[in-house]
Amino acid sequence: MIDFIQRWYVDPIIYGTGYNPVNTITYGIVLLASLAAVYTLLKKAKINIDRHFFVSLVPFILFGALLRSYEDFLEAGNVDLGIFTIASAEGPRNLLLVSPFMYMTVAAIALVSLAVAVASGRLARVPYYKILGGIGVVLATIVFTMVAPHVNDFFAAGVMLALAAAWLVALLAFRKFVAPRYGKLKNLLTKENTFIIGVHTFDASTTFTAIQFYPYFEQHFLPGFFISLFGPAVMFALKLAVVPAALYYIDKETKDGEKRTLLKLLVLILGLAPGTRNLFRLAMGV
Repeated sequence: MIDFIQRWYVDPIIYGTGYNPVNTITYGIVLLASLAAVYTLLKKAKINIDRHFFVSLVPFILFGALLRSYEDFLEAGNVDLGIFTIASAEGPRNLLLVSPFMYMTVAAIALVSLAVAVASGRLARVPYYKILGGIGVVLATIVFTMVAPHVNDFFAAGVMLALAAAWLVALLAFRKFVAPRYGKLKNLLTKENTFIIGVHTFDASTTFTAIQFYPYFEQHFLPGFFISLFGPAVMFALKLAVVPAALYYIDKETKDGEKRTLLKLLVLILGLAPGTRNLFRLAMGV
C-alpha cells in the first residue's frame, strides 16, 4: 500500500510528472464529495447559491491561480517558505500551494471569508456577496502585485491573450449571428455559458502557447494523449467539444437551480484556475 501511494500520489508531486489515471480518479471523487459537502454547508447556513454568489467567488479563483503561479516562481528561484515544504524536482515545494492541496487551501480561505462577509454584512446591512467579492479582489490584488514585477516574457503573454481574445470574439459572433437560428444552440449559449466556454478557450490558448513555443508538457494524461497524436492545437477542439456538452447536460438534467450554479462554478474553476496559472507562469519565464 505504501509503495502504491508513493508511486501514484507522492511521486507525481515530488517529480512534477503530472497526473495519472489513479490520482485523477481519486481527486475527481474527492472534488465531487467536497462539492456536495460545501452545498450542504451553504444550505444549512441559508446562503443562496445564485448569480451573486457565483460572481463573488471569481476573484478567489484568480487569487488561487495567481498564488499558484507565484509558487512556481518561488520554486524556480529555490526559495523555501519553511513550512509544509518538500524537496521536488523543480525546487522547494510548499504542499499548501500545489494541487490537490491548493484547492483545499483556497476553499478554506473562501469559506472563512464567506463567514466574515455574512457576519459583517448583517451588522452593516450590506449584501454579503459584495463584501465577499471585495475580500477576494483584495486578496487577488495583493498576490498580483507580488507576481507582476517578475513578468518578463511579453511574447508569451501577448500570444496567449491574443488567442484568447480571438476565440472570445468568435464565440460572441457565433452567439449573436448563428445561435439564434437554432433553438438548442440559443438555449445553450446563454451569457453565463458563453462566458464559461470563453474561459476554457483561454485555458486552451495558454496550453497551446506553452507546448507549441516552450518546452512544457500537458500534465493531465487524457489531453496529453490527444496532444501526442494531434499536437497542442487539439486542445481547442477538446474544449469546444467537452465544455458545451457538460454545460448542456447540467442545464438539462439539473433541475435544482442552486445545484446547477454550483456545478457551473466547478466547470469555471477547472478552466479559469489553470489558465490563469499558465498565463502568469509563462509570462514570468518559469
